[in-house]
Amino acid sequence: MSKLSDWWLRFEGNALFSHTRLVARTARFTVEGQANATLAQANGRSLLWSMWHGQVWPFIIWRDRLHDGPNFCLVRLGGDERSNILYQLGDKLGAQTHAVDMEGNPVAGGRAVLRVIQAMKGGKQSFIAPDGPNGPAYIPKPGVAFLARKAEAAILPFGAWTRHTYLMKRWDSYFVPFPFAHFHIHIGTPIFVDRKSDDAETLQQVTEALHAARTRAQIMAGVEPWR
Repeated sequence: MSKLSDWWLRFEGNALFSHTRLVARTARFTVEGQANATLAQANGRSLLWSMWHGQVWPFIIWRDRLHDGPNFCLVRLGGDERSNILYQLGDKLGAQTHAVDMEGNPVAGGRAVLRVIQAMKGGKQSFIAPDGPNGPAYIPKPGVAFLARKAEAAILPFGAWTRHTYLMKRWDSYFVPFPFAHFHIHIGTPIFVDRKSDDAETLQQVTEALHAARTRAQIMAGVEPWR
């Protein structure tokens, strides 16, 4: 990577962090379903939050408002510029971030996933957008079921909505929230996964739960639900 590319990467990472911190400090949050998160924690399970890819930023903003970054251990897809920018953001928010580049080096990628699983079993939380990073929208990839099964985690469905945002015109309708936004958040019933769980069944449960969580958040925000 050239010095100019490295400088631009740091600039984008800093800009993303600054916007995240600004929105987190000025926004209002109405949260429904906090008891579901408490239930998952009471069962002693690792926590794996899950949301559709377009809703990743509202989740990060909400957790930053709670000063919760250091409690997270994240998987990021290695090998491209976007993942490096997200690494910058995760690092600034205090999260442990592990790059996974299964195409470039599957062995190293597998080791990174193992470190995330071990961190989750040690008490760290994580989150995953199962239809990311490139879609198609609302079609979960196997990674969420695999990670939850290996970590014996409780998957917490997350949905968020706000009227104070720009929805990017791309495959995932990605949120770019404005400062002083009012977020409506719904935390769904936890999906408890163990080593004997069937991945296909888990993916079906996740799909239904994420649609339900986002729909509920839209209703809370007074928006006609849509997919």
